[in-house]
Amino acid sequence: MEKLGVGHVLEPYETHPWVFYDTEKGITCSAEVRMGPGSEDAEAEIQFLRDETDEDEDKGSGGREQIMRLRAEPNPADGLWSVKMLFVCGQDYENKTYNWEEKGCEFFQACVQAILMQELPDVEVLINIHIPSENAGGGGSGRIGRKSPKMSNANTGMKR
Repeated sequence: MEKLGVGHVLEPYETHPWVFYDTEKGITCSAEVRMGPGSEDAEAEIQFLRDETDEDEDKGSGGREQIMRLRAEPNPADGLWSVKMLFVCGQDYENKTYNWEEKGCEFFQACVQAILMQELPDVEVLINIHIPSENAGGGGSGRIGRKSPKMSNANTGMKR
């Protein structure tokens, strides 16, 4: 619970919510951690709810956007919780990136921090910071050293 920003273990059916409404953009950001009925699982969720316009009503869209959903379960052997599912902006991160469980919790906490500062979380920026893609900043993909570079002796400063 600490990794999700909740200072205590939740009771069955208990929720811990955070909410911020941006009047300029007409967007409500809600984040919530909730415990399952038998304390057998916990979920964390972030949503954007956009004010409906006449256009939205015509489309029937409702303006709801799921930003994140995380599910955790306790390990029967030691009682420690582990993340079992992580979706961010519709992308499944389960076992898709190194340390995905920790990164998901960090992303959630960063969004909650923005809400507490009365700001909408900048989701794209927070994803790049907390859940970067495996290829980010690592150069090209593939095997390293596929081909030996050709070097002339003139460029290396070495004598034959």
